[in-house]
Amino acid sequence: MDNLIKNLQFWDSVQATDPTMTKSMKVGGQQRTGVDAQYKKKMITKKFGMYGMGWGVDAKSEQFERQNYEDQTIILHYRAVAFYVVDNERYEFPLAASIKEAYVTNQGKGYLKIDDEAIKKVRTDALTKGFTDLGFNTDIHMGMFEDQNYIISQHARFELEKEEFSSESVKKAIEDISVWVNKEITSAKTLLPKNVNGFNSAMKRTRDKLIQRCQANNFSTNKYTKHLDEIAEQALSEIQQEVNKNED
Repeated sequence: MDNLIKNLQFWDSVQATDPTMTKSMKVGGQQRTGVDAQYKKKMITKKFGMYGMGWGVDAKSEQFERQNYEDQTIILHYRAVAFYVVDNERYEFPLAASIKEAYVTNQGKGYLKIDDEAIKKVRTDALTKGFTDLGFNTDIHMGMFEDQNYIISQHARFELEKEEFSSESVKKAIEDISVWVNKEITSAKTLLPKNVNGFNSAMKRTRDKLIQRCQANNFSTNKYTKHLDEIAEQALSEIQQEVNKNED
């Protein structure tokens, strides 16, 4: 068990994503949550140091290859070797990504569109996705951002971390509160849709306890309670929409 905890220690320390640094994007025709590339690079820098010294891409390893098609589509393929340094030891892993550099719009009936930033985009895509294998921002890729309860706890957690001292004891207290809030919301939601009054009472109790816990740790309560109220409003709104749909 000790080895398992140790193995996941780094992953757990970098998997959480600040919700304010996410964006909605289409992937394969489906709406997904993505993370801002510069924010991810900042997270990696925070762990390993300056780009090019503590982490980065071996410039000599970079390879660009273009694949041309008869319909004038051009796919740009990129491969390279990334590295990071831990305790003066350098570690490497491969990167790869592809992007559409040119294509004819309107399903081949329009004009030839050329992406003049394709090289920059494919490098960024490969780099940020590659470091995901170390655990960076994996809460998004593991589907946690599909859970509104998780999002609210992350909002509160990151906002508190920005306001408070970043000592280990404070971080532990923030994490404990976030986990507790998440469990309380999940429990309250089990009362819906049958017992709306019970849900409101449970959320009020959670709100009161939340204020007490934050005050005990000298944390600001406003942002935590704000997001808690937002979740409650959203849950009740969804119930009302379902009721209206059944009545129609």
